[in-house]
Amino acid sequence: MTARATALPLDPVTEQAIDWLVRLDSGHSDDGERRAFARWLEAAPTHAAAWASLQQRLDQRIAPALTQLQAGGHAPSGVRALSAPPDHRARRRALLGGAAVALLTAAGGGLWAERQAPLMAWSSDLRTGTGERRRFVLADGSDLLLNARSAADLDFSAGQRLVHLRAGALIVNVAADARRPFVVQSAQGAVRALGTRFMVQQEEGRTLVSVLEHSVRLRPLNDGAAVELPQGASAWLHADGIEPVAAARVDPSAWSSGVLEVHDQPLADVLEALRPYTPAILRASPEAARVRVYGVYPLDRPMQVLQALVDTLPLRVRHWGEWVVYVDTRTA
Repeated sequence: MTARATALPLDPVTEQAIDWLVRLDSGHSDDGERRAFARWLEAAPTHAAAWASLQQRLDQRIAPALTQLQAGGHAPSGVRALSAPPDHRARRRALLGGAAVALLTAAGGGLWAERQAPLMAWSSDLRTGTGERRRFVLADGSDLLLNARSAADLDFSAGQRLVHLRAGALIVNVAADARRPFVVQSAQGAVRALGTRFMVQQEEGRTLVSVLEHSVRLRPLNDGAAVELPQGASAWLHADGIEPVAAARVDPSAWSSGVLEVHDQPLADVLEALRPYTPAILRASPEAARVRVYGVYPLDRPMQVLQALVDTLPLRVRHWGEWVVYVDTRTA
């Protein structure tokens, strides 16, 4: 029986470990950054464990990759060093070099699978994979559209219609039913329909709600006070309160048509919108993340979007196979 590789979860600490791996191989790292990495590694046991998981993943997958590379005589010296007798310090030096990132595609099979179809979504009632938008007609006749890499569970009964948004974003056109309220529950609170059409987008630590038709009632998770949000308005729903969003100059639901609209927004926002549409891990340097972006871009072609940004802005993009994409500022 063949052992199945377990997926490497994209929890925040693992994300940080991947960030360090990319930053140390970006060509910009210096002694100060390497010392900062050492401090991060020693700051908490979870940091060391996440870094060790990357090493373990390399160990699990490195032999086949090395066999293929060395058979053709194409293995670079850094990769050959990884096949040497196990010496902790030598391996760590190799991991901090380009060899680690060059082999991440082979090493990160489980993580790659997680990028294609999030583990959370596998057990959800409604789900989409990377680059997939999907429309569902619910049992009550409501129409629900899920954005890419999104997941939701349904709890419909005689007294309620509850949609629990686990990840990603949805737009729902609610069918009328005076006896059963329609509620979308996120990690930060509840959104109750008072009309027909609205969007809910789960982000890390907060939820974006935009009303496309009529109105909704927002109720934060830890605050009993409810607030009504009218048509055309948007707000951030936090567990302890509600933060109104200034009048938007772009359509927050443009993703439903496969379009990304940005108007004087940081590149970090653009990458966040593109992530559900590519299995690659998208990262940006702090300087690049702050670059302001304008335009309308096709969500279904994220690499084309990045190329368009490189062609018009002082940015450059580095690729490590199809697994990691790193955006940095371009120097003269």
